[in-house]
Amino acid sequence: MKAKTKITFFLIALAAHLWAQDTIPDVSALLQPDTSVVFADTLPPAPQIISVPISKNAPESVIEYGARDSMVWDVENQKIFLYGASNVKYTTISLTAGYTEFDWSENIVRASGVEDSTGHMQEKPNFSDGSNKFEARDMRYNYLTHKGTIIQASTMQNNMYVIGEKAKFFSAAGDTTKSDIIYNKNAIFTTCDHEQPHFGVRSNKQKVIPNKLAVVGPSNLEIMGVPTPLWLPFGFFPLKTGKSTGLLFPRNYETSSNWGFGLRGVGWYFPISDFFNLQITGDIYLKGSYRVRAIGNYAKRYKYRGNFTLEYGNLRTEDSRATPFRTETFSLQLSHNQDSKAHPSRSIGGTINLQTNNAQSYNYNDPSAVLNTTLRSNFTYSERFPGKPFNLSAGFQHSQNTKTRQMTINFPTFNFQTQTLYPFKRKGAPSQQRWYEKIAITYRGEAKAELQTYDTTLFKAETLKDIQYGARHKVTTNTSMKFFKYFNFNPSANYDEVWFLETSQKTFDPTLIIHYDTIVVADENPQIIPTDTVFGMVLDSTVFGFKPLRKFNTGFNIDTKLFGTLLFRNGPLRGIRHTMTPRVGFNFTPDYTNPRWGYFRKVQQDTREPDNYLDYTIFSEGLYSGDRPSNTGQQMALTYGLSNILEAKTYSRRDSTTKNVRLIRSLNINGSYNFAADTLRFSPISLNANTSLLKDVVSVLFNASWDPYEVDAKGRRIDKFVWDTRKVPLRFVDARVSLSTSLTVKTIRGWFDRKENGVESQAPKPVLPQASNGFWDLFDRFSIRYNMVLQGRGMVEKDTFFIATNTITFNGSVPVTPNWKVQVGSMGYDFVRKSLTYPSISIARDLHCWEMGFSWQPTRSTYAFYLRVDPGSVFDFINIPYQKGSQDTIFSGGFSGF
Repeated sequence: MKAKTKITFFLIALAAHLWAQDTIPDVSALLQPDTSVVFADTLPPAPQIISVPISKNAPESVIEYGARDSMVWDVENQKIFLYGASNVKYTTISLTAGYTEFDWSENIVRASGVEDSTGHMQEKPNFSDGSNKFEARDMRYNYLTHKGTIIQASTMQNNMYVIGEKAKFFSAAGDTTKSDIIYNKNAIFTTCDHEQPHFGVRSNKQKVIPNKLAVVGPSNLEIMGVPTPLWLPFGFFPLKTGKSTGLLFPRNYETSSNWGFGLRGVGWYFPISDFFNLQITGDIYLKGSYRVRAIGNYAKRYKYRGNFTLEYGNLRTEDSRATPFRTETFSLQLSHNQDSKAHPSRSIGGTINLQTNNAQSYNYNDPSAVLNTTLRSNFTYSERFPGKPFNLSAGFQHSQNTKTRQMTINFPTFNFQTQTLYPFKRKGAPSQQRWYEKIAITYRGEAKAELQTYDTTLFKAETLKDIQYGARHKVTTNTSMKFFKYFNFNPSANYDEVWFLETSQKTFDPTLIIHYDTIVVADENPQIIPTDTVFGMVLDSTVFGFKPLRKFNTGFNIDTKLFGTLLFRNGPLRGIRHTMTPRVGFNFTPDYTNPRWGYFRKVQQDTREPDNYLDYTIFSEGLYSGDRPSNTGQQMALTYGLSNILEAKTYSRRDSTTKNVRLIRSLNINGSYNFAADTLRFSPISLNANTSLLKDVVSVLFNASWDPYEVDAKGRRIDKFVWDTRKVPLRFVDARVSLSTSLTVKTIRGWFDRKENGVESQAPKPVLPQASNGFWDLFDRFSIRYNMVLQGRGMVEKDTFFIATNTITFNGSVPVTPNWKVQVGSMGYDFVRKSLTYPSISIARDLHCWEMGFSWQPTRSTYAFYLRVDPGSVFDFINIPYQKGSQDTIFSGGFSGF
């Protein structure tokens, strides 16, 4: 039976007092009507107010209480007993328990849990006063003095549990000049939420100021209830919520034969503002190696969000002969994203990822750090001008190859470009446009500084001398029109102007240089004889100064579309459609070798041959040397090409629907014929195609080229047709076929599933075995990547074909049990090299509030074992590591040293 009531405490106290004094007045007379009263037209006098004295110990507000099972009032002893899911609310205080006792004579509330049939304590008292919450076995609380005693108290402060044998609680009761205080006896601090914590820091005396600080006396680290030899004479635990500056304990410990014992991740945390925080951490080793890093995160709602990591390492290592040397590493990763709502026409953002001396691979062993050989950066500021047909951008670009150590940095880079402009378009023109109104013009301007260097010399002063500067302008005009209804005519013209600030100059030094060598014969005097003679030398020099390079070309293209369709009435194949796009065009490029351009010059090469000259362009050096003019002379080329798309329409009997499938996504054939050339007028014919197999799972790319001309013994083209020598129209030059796929085990299982879209398949299919415990489900997050490249090369004697790439790679995780997980970071096999492709395997075990794991990279002979408190908790510095890093395996390979 449920009972619940609400009553003010001062009425209860008044009734009890009068009952005890036996002076309860007879109020029946007050209920009888007074016949002597004469009513008049005037208002009656104001009623007399009788004041009732209230005890000084009366509560400040209404007390609400209730119980699930029953309530018993003991008026004589001035007590109330609440049984079963009792609850009490008073001002900011809330209490729930299995049993509660009210003693209003002493203003005390007692609460405790109840034992079930198995002896386990149920419905333990849960007490809250504002932001302070406790769970206990028994408790006693005076709601007037705001003091209490708690037996086996458990409370959470800043994601940390404080569990004490006995505690005294003093509440500030809303007084802003005071703080709540908890005095604990034989208590333990822990982040484990188990009833019997698996670890913690235990001390006999503790003082806790909730949401501020905990001060402990002599304390000891305890694991599984067993004290450890680790003691602290005293301790301070900050309990403030939110951000606060403070020490960052080392997250890992390491012992290295090369670096010695080290602490990793020790540092300081700076909450600079509500929008920005910074960590300064470092790794320190006893033999002199160290790393320093700065990690920052920032965010402002509706404005921007980003992070960065800056790391510098100075690492001392010994080679195989025990000779010490130092390696300096540097890395920077930055990401900045501007919110789309921040500004309507201005944006800034991008990523930066650069390093020196293979910093990531040298310091870390995960597959992404080791296998990633290409680093790129792109950070851009862009500005659009509303109502204007142009925009401006400035940026930083960077590319780096960690194998060759080569890096290219473009900074700053300025770009100014217009939208497509139609200068002859009439304002308010009708929908039917004239041909000249479709003429479009675009402009793009670029200016930048570029540095090409190696990552080992990036921060050296002499590197700045290698920075190159330049600018380029490009104007394009084109239009499009139709003739004879089905043909598209697309004329175009392009003008490029590149500004060089330095050019090349070659001069001939006719000085005769004779190289001598000394020959020593037994029992004879040494003889000095000439071994080589150089009849002059070509000297290279750089001329600084402004020099423009201007290039121009024009042409047109004509194309149309042809369709061929073949339909079938029955069967799964209902139709085939072939779309062809033939193209023919003409391009004109002037002869830049003409002396009037001044782009090419000649220099003598040998004093013995005065007429032996070397032709060279003055734009062979500099920032835009890739745009140097062509030395092939005037181009008047007729271009031709044919694009193909092949599609099929299939019919499904299961749902009576048809579906279009692309059998060949594209197949293009291209070539040209140069009318202005003296020889070799036909260009090689190229073919490229791509398609996909198995419902777009496998991607197939094909490229090939053929040449109508023969080659000499050195493989150079000569003016002789293949038909004249071999009686075949074309000579094979090269080919490349690429097959690649990336899929999950779940996708593969779907191929063998007997049901598709809930409909039973008519044709029987092979079915993978289905384990009753969902064995195959364990591998659903496993992915497989396969890549094969087949190449062919036309040789003088015999064409050769070979497999250039043939690799298969697996990665993913397997949750063996809810607590055991196997992670394959990268495991594969290279069939060409016949070797593993950097396998990385890790095993992890969830131990409730702890975790245990092991990782292994056999290619490097590196491994790591750890037993630690869950990362991210206050006590995650408690860690037992054992590992072997790459610094100890630099001079050993394979499985050696493991």
